Amino acid sequence: GESRDGCRVPIPWTASGDFGWRNPWLPIPGSWGPLSAEAQEDDPGSTLNLYRAALRLRKEHPALGGGTLTWLDSPKDVLAIERDPGLVVVLNTGEEPVRLDLGGEILLSSGPLPDDGTIPPDTTIWVQR
Repeated sequence: GESRDGCRVPIPWTASGDFGWRNPWLPIPGSWGPLSAEAQEDDPGSTLNLYRAALRLRKEHPALGGGTLTWLDSPKDVLAIERDPGLVVVLNTGEEPVRLDLGGEILLSSGPLPDDGTIPPDTTIWVQR
């Protein structure tokens, strides 16, 4: 098939100038500097560091190389799965925070979690039970 690179703007690696590309196949918007890998490097809440943490867990956690996958009962707008041995992934797709009694240790969260034990909207958590 044909490549879609002709319609994808390259990832900005540096925060300014040519964004780390000598001849990008599409122009990179000047406003993308704060989205560059360089700008996100030292931000623990950045998308770059979320992906790095997820990739580390993927390599290290035994449930992410195989294991049985089970869909868990969950409220409306919440997807929850468990993969043996003992990894639960919960995604709150709703507009309100949800509270689930999962037990265990939160290994990763796609966003900040409040101290009240709820999962905010548009947030995913990985929990070791």
